[in-house]
Amino acid sequence: MLRLKLAGRSPWVMALVCAAALGMLLISEFSYWRSSAALDKLVAEHALSGAPHQDISADSADLHATLMLGRIGVAGLSLASLLALVMYLRQTLALKRRQQEVQRLIQAERDRLGAEVVQRTAQLTELAHHLQTAREDERHRLARDLHDELGALLTSAKLDAARIRSRLAGGSPEALERLAHLVQTLNSGIALKRRIVEDLRPSALAALGLVPTLEILANEFAEPSGIAVHCALKAVNLSPASQLVAYRLVQESLTNIAKHAKATQVWLSMTGHEGSVEVAVRDDGSGFDTAALPRSAYGLVGMRYRVEAEHGTLAVESAPGLGTLIRMTLPAAAATETAPG
Repeated sequence: MLRLKLAGRSPWVMALVCAAALGMLLISEFSYWRSSAALDKLVAEHALSGAPHQDISADSADLHATLMLGRIGVAGLSLASLLALVMYLRQTLALKRRQQEVQRLIQAERDRLGAEVVQRTAQLTELAHHLQTAREDERHRLARDLHDELGALLTSAKLDAARIRSRLAGGSPEALERLAHLVQTLNSGIALKRRIVEDLRPSALAALGLVPTLEILANEFAEPSGIAVHCALKAVNLSPASQLVAYRLVQESLTNIAKHAKATQVWLSMTGHEGSVEVAVRDDGSGFDTAALPRSAYGLVGMRYRVEAEHGTLAVESAPGLGTLIRMTLPAAAATETAPG
């Protein structure tokens, strides 16, 4: 850390160190020349006092040599310190450049992974939309086949049974009883076929609109389950695809409530805002911890992908013992795209 701080201020550090080294050299030179001058003065004074000239010269030479050695030592130490600091700062700057390069590579890899995550998420969303579209198309085809072919077969069988019954009038009571049971079975089969077809592809959605279809769905859920459903539904502008998404979300939410929530009441609402439509399903059931969703919660995941495929958002609010709120927001459709709502 100290190295990086020094490296960040290297021009100032170098200037200060050079100034300190130059100051040491100047002080050393000043001390040398002052000491030399004082020594020469002492030699001159000793010469005037009549001291032996040879001894004074020898002592003066020794002192001059000592001062020169000190001078050279201080200069060498200053230069060596300056050189060591330069090498230290050079290595520190090299280390900083390597760290910056590593950080650059890490950031580049992070950006690449982020872009790849965005791309994969978009691909998964597109794939989920494609699978949901294929699923709805298959449901529509199956519902059409059940309605046309199976409906025709059951209706034909019911008509044949009616003709046989008219011809057996006054015949064996046992045969008439069996025939009546057969007609009842055919009626049950026709009703079952109708329920399956409506579950696969709600015809009321195209014929009546979203609001009546949701009301029918709520009533059909409330009667067998015994759970009170309170509806507050307003007519909204949604495209046919978004209407189907809203219907499926409510259908999936009611199914989850019946299976897991242990609720006694459900509130179903649909309101229109400026440029968007909000559909919400709330219950007073057991709730759950949204931060600890099980890995098998594919229903919510499927809802989220389906809503996002229509450029909407899905929010889930819940807590243990406080019920659950599922809120979906979809973009409103233009007037030319609006189906009966």
